[in-house]
Amino acid sequence: MDDEKKILEKRSSLRGWKERNQGKSHQKTYIIGVATVVIIFSVLILYQYSGIKDNNSIPVMGANSSTVSNTSSLIKATPEITTPKITPVVTPEIAKNILGKMGTPLVIDRFEINVTRVGLSFLYMNVWVIVKNIDNSEKSFKIGPSTVILDNMGEQYENIHITKSSELIQTNLAAKAMREGSIFFQPLKEGRSPKNLILNINGQKAEIMLDK
Repeated sequence: MDDEKKILEKRSSLRGWKERNQGKSHQKTYIIGVATVVIIFSVLILYQYSGIKDNNSIPVMGANSSTVSNTSSLIKATPEITTPKITPVVTPEIAKNILGKMGTPLVIDRFEINVTRVGLSFLYMNVWVIVKNIDNSEKSFKIGPSTVILDNMGEQYENIHITKSSELIQTNLAAKAMREGSIFFQPLKEGRSPKNLILNINGQKAEIMLDK
């Protein structure tokens, strides 16, 4: 009886130990399983994160390099713009106002001009002029259309052409050569007197006082 009792006690104690240990083993298995799942998920998450980071970094570098290459290509392709040089337009001097006096020679365009006298009639008014080419070469001698006489009241008298032997010839004049003759104008109004001669020789002007 005692032996059987002991055997039963051993069996019951062994069964209790197994039952106790069986609960603990289930608990350990559950903890290990949970830990394993956590570790696996952590590894997957870390791997995925590292993969995304690597993938993002590559396109950024690619984008930067393409941007740089595109920028460099744009810089190379842009044509150089040069500002054209503007040459200033110089207006040639057409006329010079030279003041002179009847009986006193003056120089216009390398011609020495001396107005010696004024003639008056009811048909015309004329001034006697001596011209000398003081240049070392032949020069053209032309009287411009703006050659006029002003009277003492400021009225203007135009230059006119009269077929007469004394008219001043307007042709080339040889170097150091001299010529003289008359320049004719419209007739002076009654009661007036000639005051100034505006003489235009080859585009240069001189104002010569005719009253003494």
